[in-house]
Amino acid sequence: MRQHLDAHESRPYFGVMHPLDNPVWHALTSRHAHLAVGAPPVLRYPPEVSPFAALETPQALANLGEIIPDGGNNLIWADAVLDAPVGLERLVAFPVLQLVAEDFRPAPVTVETRQLTAEDVPAILALTELTRPGPFGTRTIEKGYFAGTFDGSRLIAMAGERMCLPGFTEITAICTHPDYQGRGLARQMMAVVGNRIVAEGRTPFLHSLPDNTAAIRVYDSAGFKPRKLWQVNLFGRAGASTNSDGYFKGR
Repeated sequence: MRQHLDAHESRPYFGVMHPLDNPVWHALTSRHAHLAVGAPPVLRYPPEVSPFAALETPQALANLGEIIPDGGNNLIWADAVLDAPVGLERLVAFPVLQLVAEDFRPAPVTVETRQLTAEDVPAILALTELTRPGPFGTRTIEKGYFAGTFDGSRLIAMAGERMCLPGFTEITAICTHPDYQGRGLARQMMAVVGNRIVAEGRTPFLHSLPDNTAAIRVYDSAGFKPRKLWQVNLFGRAGASTNSDGYFKGR
């Protein structure tokens, strides 16, 4: 895997850095500009949408404290574990693998699905708290299209869009209720969202914990190949907690 990553990291993209080398920044300055809080060189999402923040350049880390409210925290994607800037502390750091499907190969969809809306947020939060596919808040579905499949009134599997930037859309929150695992629902939910992305002329990408080998096998079967290994850095002010989202508990 290391050889494959070295071949794809920090590739030139029409003479500049590839947008997937700073995806949060490119999302917040394009398709998610309506959700951006702050001003260059540091931007973030509202906390109920996402804990993600972005730096225009690595040097802008010194400005991160300007946009973090008291008791708040923000997550920065970087090439390494970062030292906390003045006034902040690093709460969590862990690796995340970026994968890209330049040749998306979706599974057949045999289950009934529908778009998830604000009325589904309680069910979404219950499922994501149980399965912990990634940070998820009360307004995360504002980032893009989310789809789910139900057993009666019970949400049993879902997937959606997270970072949306020119040419690329991230698939996120691919999760299945433990009582319904082993039925291929994750592959089908990924296909529903990925098919929409490809139909719009964009390339799907996603992120996974690098030791989640079962998930990576699923992603590989759909054409996702490793591109870049990130270090995720969660910074907060003194006294901030990682309990703001179930995904960070115990990390």
